[in-house]
Amino acid sequence: MAFEIGTSVEVIQNGEGLEGSYFASVVIDRYPGMRKIKYITLLDDEGNPLEELISLRRLRHPPPKVDERMSIGDLVDAWDNEGWWVGRYTRHEGDNYIVKLDEYPKQEYFYARRDLRFHHEWSPVSDRNDQYTNCWLMFKR
Repeated sequence: MAFEIGTSVEVIQNGEGLEGSYFASVVIDRYPGMRKIKYITLLDDEGNPLEELISLRRLRHPPPKVDERMSIGDLVDAWDNEGWWVGRYTRHEGDNYIVKLDEYPKQEYFYARRDLRFHHEWSPVSDRNDQYTNCWLMFKR
């Protein structure tokens, strides 16, 4: 998890109104405990990709792609406003998948299947010998 220069990463947002969202970026410089990243989809007023110095705790690799059928109640990430937002798949209407985002739980949003992915967390786990490693955990329900 060294996040070398050129590595594709997702930045976990924690600013007001952005909590629980993930934005694609690439590492452009290294500092102790930090990485300078360039966002892929977030742009400044001139249309240039935003750059930011980020703590390693707020970075993760993009999660694996899972080609599996979604079920009602699955925890998902929905592509919206240039990033991935955590929510819960609630129902299906025609070609639309209806999701309630964690950030706005009283509202429902309609998405195409291509704009949804299963939610994953990068988490430490231990083996029988109490040796720790990180792995992706997929949350379905």
